[in-house]
Amino acid sequence: MKTKTLILLISSFNIFLTTKIHSQEILEEPIANQRESIGLFFWDGMAKVNIGGEYGFIDRQGYLQIPCKYDMVTNFQDGLAIVRDNDKYTFIRKDGSLLTPLIFDSCEPFYDGYALISYQGKFGFIDREGKIIIQPRHDFAMGFSNGLGLVGHDGLNGYVNVSGKLVIDYQYEFSLPFSEGYALFMRDGKFGYINTKGKEIISPKFELASSFHEGLASVRINNVSGIINKKGKFVIKPTYQNVRNFKDGVAVMMQSGKFGLINNKGLEIIPPRYDLLSDFEDGIAVFKIHNKYGFVNSKGEEFISPTFDKASVFEQGMASVTLNGKFHYIDLQGNIVYTSPYSPNHEDESNIILAKIDKKRGYIEGKEKIIVTLDESFTPARVVLLINSNEYIISNAGTLTAK
Repeated sequence: MKTKTLILLISSFNIFLTTKIHSQEILEEPIANQRESIGLFFWDGMAKVNIGGEYGFIDRQGYLQIPCKYDMVTNFQDGLAIVRDNDKYTFIRKDGSLLTPLIFDSCEPFYDGYALISYQGKFGFIDREGKIIIQPRHDFAMGFSNGLGLVGHDGLNGYVNVSGKLVIDYQYEFSLPFSEGYALFMRDGKFGYINTKGKEIISPKFELASSFHEGLASVRINNVSGIINKKGKFVIKPTYQNVRNFKDGVAVMMQSGKFGLINNKGLEIIPPRYDLLSDFEDGIAVFKIHNKYGFVNSKGEEFISPTFDKASVFEQGMASVTLNGKFHYIDLQGNIVYTSPYSPNHEDESNIILAKIDKKRGYIEGKEKIIVTLDESFTPARVVLLINSNEYIISNAGTLTAK
């Protein structure tokens, strides 16, 4: 479907540049060796764990709150996480109860109080109580925002309200969900914007465009990119190869194949000098220069010098890096706080594992560090957690008891 293809190209506005202009924009993140027993971070006070190839959740005290019985889980967000079992999806609460039966073919996280679901090839929406508010009857859909959900029929997009009523007719060959009261759409190969009434506010004239963030949108015209406001006027003239979305008043830009940082007035905080620059999260980004990775803040200060072979962005004060063939976690001061005994395997995607059954040890990195060991006389009933110097055993039933 044309709509799905274009979403992959446009939705972040940066995928275009990855595939068409500069392939090095892709961040090469470290991936732990498959044998490494590593869980990553706590979200909503819960961390994913994997025991015997199935996932569950522990709390910050290390207690197994949700038994490991799902073949896929997402992190918790606002009290709910997505789980999958036998290729069927639903949401789970922190007490382990399911929001709905495991019946959906796919689920997306909640936005504006509603979640996109699919069933037998059609798309609909549920609320946070698990009630289906819009029956799965649409060929295509994306999340709710500004009280409207994007839906597709016969290759054209329109928008429904929370009652399922079509309030903006199927007419767009491509469009995105509303953001800050405006939705990006395409007509005859050009991009423009509508408001929540369906009125064209900015006529379709751009070669490429992004959704509005912080009152600004990145657009491309005559093969160069600049920034417009909600009146469609340029506040930063189109002179760049690309400008990403603004966040906290700054945006990553690209010029002559190099990346830098500008503020919302168009002033260059970091001139275009990096081979790669990630988006800034909490004022921090990872950069690549001369084939090495380091970290820079939104003031342009390189607070961790480029010494690593690969690096990820910081989450909860931790970032994964590789150096001289070793996988590490570092803190915000650049200190190595954990080193894996194994060599990284960058082709292996099974990196979020807590208690893999192979008599190894690993960590959960959050505000607390929990060391996981497997008893030397290991049987499936003898997974041992070392929590604050106290040992606990996880049984086959998924219960945690003091050793």
